[in-house]
Amino acid sequence: MDKSNLGEPDAHVMMRHAKSILRFLLIVALIATSVLLLFLPSAAYLAAFAVPVLFIGFVFVSYLERQSQAKVLRSRNQSTISQKEAEMDVQYAGISTAIALTLFLGLGAFILAATLVEDWSMVGVVAALFFLLSIFLLFPFIPLFIREAKRDEHDKIQHEAELHEEPQK
Repeated sequence: MDKSNLGEPDAHVMMRHAKSILRFLLIVALIATSVLLLFLPSAAYLAAFAVPVLFIGFVFVSYLERQSQAKVLRSRNQSTISQKEAEMDVQYAGISTAIALTLFLGLGAFILAATLVEDWSMVGVVAALFFLLSIFLLFPFIPLFIREAKRDEHDKIQHEAELHEEPQK
């Protein structure tokens, strides 16, 4: 069995990292909701709003992680990466980039809204507007970011395949 030379699929590693980040953010949102309910009830909805969104993202990423495991993608004596695994790595690089971009835009919109609005009951509305505005302004560039991440992953896979083939010649 030559699995040790191949290691884990890149898609699995990307989704495992995304799952860890989403788990951490979910824990922080739950703790923040509890603390805000005790000390600043008018702002508790801000942290509570993120919980279902993060949970849905966590479930989605968990499903993708399970689908990208080596035991699902590879046969027992496989010594090279299959075309299906390479395509999954490229697709998951795009998904990972989209998730990271969404998280950064959402966090940035929240921070901007929290600094500009004094009334905590309005921060959520302003953050949502800022988030939608940032998506609208970046809309032409978002597909480019995702396409570039896919291209980088594809180039990486091709380079690794070339390195793996050279010693056999």
